[in-house]
Amino acid sequence: MKPLIVYYSHSGNNEKLALELRDRIACDMYEIKEKKKRKDLSIFIDFLVKRNSRLAPLDFDPSGYGPIILLAPIWAGKIAAPMRTFIKQEKDKLTDYSFITLCSGAAGQREKITAELAALTPHKPAAVAELWVNNLLPEEQRNKIKYATNFRVQKEHMKQFDDEIRFFIEMALHTKKEGAPL
Repeated sequence: MKPLIVYYSHSGNNEKLALELRDRIACDMYEIKEKKKRKDLSIFIDFLVKRNSRLAPLDFDPSGYGPIILLAPIWAGKIAAPMRTFIKQEKDKLTDYSFITLCSGAAGQREKITAELAALTPHKPAAVAELWVNNLLPEEQRNKIKYATNFRVQKEHMKQFDDEIRFFIEMALHTKKEGAPL
C-alpha cells in the first residue's frame, strides 16, 4: 500500500509541514476541510464544550492507504477539533498511522497526544512527534503564547527540524535506511 498524509491546518503552519513530508516521501496528501471557515473564537468554544467539527465530505478512502501520517495543530494541549473528528469517524481504518504536529510546544505534551490518540482509536500510533515553534522564536519571545500562535513558518524553517522530521519518517514508515536521505 501507498503512504498517505492527512492534515488539518488552521494557520497554514501544519500545511507547510505536510508539504515538506509529502516532498520527502512522495505520497498522496489530503486536507481535512470544515464545512464552514473556522474563526479563532470557535477554537476556544470547541475546546470548552468538546464539540465535534462539521467536516466537508471525504473524497478518499483511508483504508486504501498505509501507513497514514496525520498532521494537525495542538489547541490547549489537545489535537485540533477537525482532526479529532476525522480520527473518530475513521478510527477503524486507522490501523497503521502516526501523528506529527507543528505546535507551540510544552513539556509532557507528546505523552498527552499519544494518550489522546490511544483513547480515540483502537490502535496505537507507530510514531508521535511534535516540532516546537518555540524553538524558532528569539529567546525573549519563547514560551509566550502570543508570539507562538502568530508565528508563520516558512519552508526554510523546516531545515531546523531536519533531524526530527527524518527520524519521524523512519518510524512512521517503519524503515531504517542507512545513509539514504529522507
